[in-house]
Amino acid sequence: MANASDHMLAARIASETGNLLVELLEQHEDSKRPKGGIEYLGDRTAHEFIVDQLARHRPGDAVLSEEGYDNPSRLGADRVWIVDPLDGSSDYGWSATWSVHVALVEGGRATAGAVAVPGWETTWATEPTPRPVMSRVAEKPLILVARSRRNVDGRLLHAAIDADIAAISSAGVKAMAVVRGEADAYVHGGYLYEWDSCAPVAVALAAGLSACRVDGSALEFNKAEPTTDGLVICRPELRDDIVGALAPLA
Repeated sequence: MANASDHMLAARIASETGNLLVELLEQHEDSKRPKGGIEYLGDRTAHEFIVDQLARHRPGDAVLSEEGYDNPSRLGADRVWIVDPLDGSSDYGWSATWSVHVALVEGGRATAGAVAVPGWETTWATEPTPRPVMSRVAEKPLILVARSRRNVDGRLLHAAIDADIAAISSAGVKAMAVVRGEADAYVHGGYLYEWDSCAPVAVALAAGLSACRVDGSALEFNKAEPTTDGLVICRPELRDDIVGALAPLA
C-alpha cells in the first residue's frame, strides 16, 4: 500500500509541474494560441518532467501518461502511476481551469494522488487529508459537467433532480471545486480516460466524498483499456439521486 512518501511525492510532483507550466506561459506570452501552440508544448514539457521525476524516485514503478507510450507491461505491475500532465489543455493560456494529475494505483485502486490547480494556487493531495468546505447554501444542487456533455448529462440531471448545471473543461478542476465546497457534484456520463479521473478520484475519496461510475459501481484503474465508464464525484447524500438520474446512461 501507498506510504507517506508516496503521498508526498504525488503532491510535490503535481505542484512542481503546475509551477513549470505557469513559467512556460510567462515565457511565451506572445504565442499562446497559434495552431499547434503553447498547449502542445505544455503537454510535452509537463510529461517529460513527471516521467523524469518518477524514474528518479520510483524507478521500479510503471507509468501510464496521457502523453506517453502505453507499455502493456503495466498490467502486471504492482504499482502504476497514472498521470495527466496537463488536464484541460484547451484552457491553458486562456483561463485558470486547467490542472495536473498524479496518482498511484495498486491492485486497481488509487491509493495516493494529487491534483494541482495553479490558477487557484492550490494542490490537493490524499495526505494531508483534504477537508471539503461544504459551504454552499442553495435550494438546488450545483453540478459540474463537461462542456461536450452539457446537453446530455446536464439535461438529465436538471430534469430528474432540478439541479443547476455549469460546464468546465478540466476534470481535475471540476472535482476540486466539489472538494472546495463550491459545487455539489461533478458528473461525466460518458467514457473518460483513466488519467482524467484517477487522481481526482483519489483526492475526492480522501476528502470523504463519494466517487463511483454512473451505475453506482466501484471504480477500477490500470485496466487493459484505460477508460472509466462514466464518473460521479459528489457529496455522499446526493449519490443515490444522481445515480438514479443517470440510469438511462448506465
